[in-house]
Amino acid sequence: MPFAPLWPQSRPLVGKLHVHSESRCPLPGGRGVSVGPILSSSASDIFCDNENGPNFLFHNRGDGTFVDAAAGAGGFPASLPVERSGQDEAHAPLLLFTGPWQGVDDPHQHGRGVALADFNRDGKVDIVYGNWNGPHRLYLQMSAHGKVRFRDIASPKFSMPSPVRTVIAADFDNDQELEIFFNNFAHRSSSANRLFRIIRREHGDPLIEELNPGDALEPEGRGTGGVVTDFDGDGMLDLILSHGESMAQPLSVFRGNQGFSNNWLRVVPRTRFGAFARGAKVVLYTKKSGAHLRIIDGGSGYLCEMEPVAHFGLGKDEASSVAVTWPDGKMASRNVASTEMNSVLEIPYPRDEDRLRDLAPLECGQGFSQQENGHCMDTNECIQFPFVCPRDKPVCVNTYGSYRCRTNKRCSRGYEPNEDGTACVAQVAFLGLGLCLQLYAL
Repeated sequence: MPFAPLWPQSRPLVGKLHVHSESRCPLPGGRGVSVGPILSSSASDIFCDNENGPNFLFHNRGDGTFVDAAAGAGGFPASLPVERSGQDEAHAPLLLFTGPWQGVDDPHQHGRGVALADFNRDGKVDIVYGNWNGPHRLYLQMSAHGKVRFRDIASPKFSMPSPVRTVIAADFDNDQELEIFFNNFAHRSSSANRLFRIIRREHGDPLIEELNPGDALEPEGRGTGGVVTDFDGDGMLDLILSHGESMAQPLSVFRGNQGFSNNWLRVVPRTRFGAFARGAKVVLYTKKSGAHLRIIDGGSGYLCEMEPVAHFGLGKDEASSVAVTWPDGKMASRNVASTEMNSVLEIPYPRDEDRLRDLAPLECGQGFSQQENGHCMDTNECIQFPFVCPRDKPVCVNTYGSYRCRTNKRCSRGYEPNEDGTACVAQVAFLGLGLCLQLYAL
C-alpha cells in the first residue's frame, strides 16, 4: 500500500528563505555556517563566513525575515583618538590609530571553520573563525552607544595565516577557560594544527596563550573536519579529526591528558518533540566564577558538525543553577544540586504548567539574583549599593555579574571618558551601517 504524503502538495515541508538578497554580494562561496542567538536575545541569527565575497551576519527580525548586519557590526581599531592633556599650536587632538576600521564582513578573506562562544564571560556571543591562508579572527561582541559592535582581539600568533579547515572552541581540560583548536590541511607543505587557550581577565580583554597540542599536532595531516564529544562518559572531551580529500588518511581520535580532577557539567536541552534543541542558549550560574554561556549550534561550520551538548568545565567551582532559552523565547531555570555535578543534565522543553515551578527560589551565584520572572539576571550593584565605589574612583559602572569603578573624568566637547576613566577618547557616531568619528578642535 503506498504511503500518503505527510503534507499536502501545496504545503512543502521545507521552504527557501531568500536571505542572500539582503547581502551586498549575493553569490559568494559559502564555507562556514553557525546559527544561534548572536545578536538576538533568543531568536536564531546566522553567521556565514564566505570565500570570494563578504561574510554574512543575518540578524533575525522575528517576522521570518533577516537583515545582513555584517558591515554595520564592524570592529573598532585598537585605539581611538585620544585627547591631549596639553594642546599644540593648532589645538588639534592627538590621534592614535593602531588598527584599521573593519567589519565582520571581512570581504577580502576566505573563511572556513567558525564557532560561537562567550570568551570573556560578559553574556554576549562572540565569533571565532579561520581564513584560508589569511588572518584568523577572534571577534568579541561589545556595545557602543547602544549599537552592537565586534572587535577583533586576535594576537599575532593566533591570527597567523594557515590552510585552516575546522575551528573548534571547547574546554578540553575543564579549567573554565575555553581552548580554540585550528585543524589545518597540509596543502603544499607541512602545516601543523594549533591550539590556543583564551584566558578571561576581569575588566580586560582575554589573554591568548598558545599551547602544545601534543599528538594532535599532525604536521602532515590532510585535515578536512573535526569534532569533540565525550566517548566514554568521563567528562573529558575527546577530539576526532577526519582526513582525506587529496589522499587517503585514517581518522584520528585524541583524548586530553590534563584536568582529570576538575569539575564539569554537560547540559542537553530538548525541543517540545524531544529532539536536540539546536539554537538554544544555555547559561550555567556558578558559586564563584559567575555565569558561563554556551550555544547549541552546529559549531565548526566546515565539513563537520558539533554535538548538541553544552559542555561546561568548572575547575574547582560548582554549578548553582542553569537556565535554557529556546529560539522561540521560552525559558526554563532550575537549581543544580551538588550531587548532580560531573554528570549529564537533560532539560525538557517547558510546558505551561511548569511556569509556577519556575518561581521556586534559585541559587544564582555571585553577581546575579533571581528576578520577578523567576530567572537569574545580572545584579546592578551600582543601583543596589550606590556608595560602593571609593572617593578616588566614584563612578560606578555595572558589568555582567560584577561592577567596576572609574574616576570622574571630565572631557572636552566631542570626547568622553574611556572605560577606565583614565583618558578622554573621541565620541563615535554611527549612521546606519556606516561609521564616522566626531572630532572637534579644542
